[in-house]
Amino acid sequence: MTENGTSSECNKKGTLTFCSWNVNGINEPVKRGKVIAHLKSLHADVIFLQETHLKNDAHCKIRAKWIGQVFHSKFPSKARGAAVIIRKNVPFLHKSTIADKEGRFVIVIGEIQSLPITLLNIYGPNKDEPDFLKKTFDLIPDISTTNLIIGGDFNLVLDTYLDRSSTQRMPLPNASVFLNTFISNSGLIDIWRVLNPSGREYSFYSGVHNSYSRIDFFLLDNKLVQGVQN
Repeated sequence: MTENGTSSECNKKGTLTFCSWNVNGINEPVKRGKVIAHLKSLHADVIFLQETHLKNDAHCKIRAKWIGQVFHSKFPSKARGAAVIIRKNVPFLHKSTIADKEGRFVIVIGEIQSLPITLLNIYGPNKDEPDFLKKTFDLIPDISTTNLIIGGDFNLVLDTYLDRSSTQRMPLPNASVFLNTFISNSGLIDIWRVLNPSGREYSFYSGVHNSYSRIDFFLLDNKLVQGVQN
């Protein structure tokens, strides 16, 4: 799985760069250092990490001079793990955090320059589980009072034709149907798909099926779309 990102208006420089990356474990110090160095080179301001494989408060190991705040899920085992990293120069005012005890998501609620914002970083199960999405989304505060950004590794596709290397049209799994409905009803958009209506880029390769798919993406509140650059 690979990192992906987008830029939207926000900080004093005029843009805020978001990045999402399934790091497949950063418990080992050398790899963790390389990941943090790479994130710095990307000049990312808000970073969603999945599969940190760090136990609970071990997320304090995610540190560097440029890192300002780290919010994370909770899980007592070296598996799963979701974290949101915010660069030090981002004027983020933290209000509350909802941390999943199963290590699959973290919801961060706050403000950036008086703009209410809710960040949801998600690491979805690799099974067709719409109930997981429903229970997670039910924890999100009233969407009408905030600007919602959801990102991460969903372990599903939104479109079985465009988001898979196979050109054979397949029925959407139940979780994909649920997510598409939630997106539509909540005024969200798959920002990469909006910018690349017929594009084919993938974030995951399955050796078992010898196929590629796009299972990592950002979903943005419609109110934020006008400020997106790429």
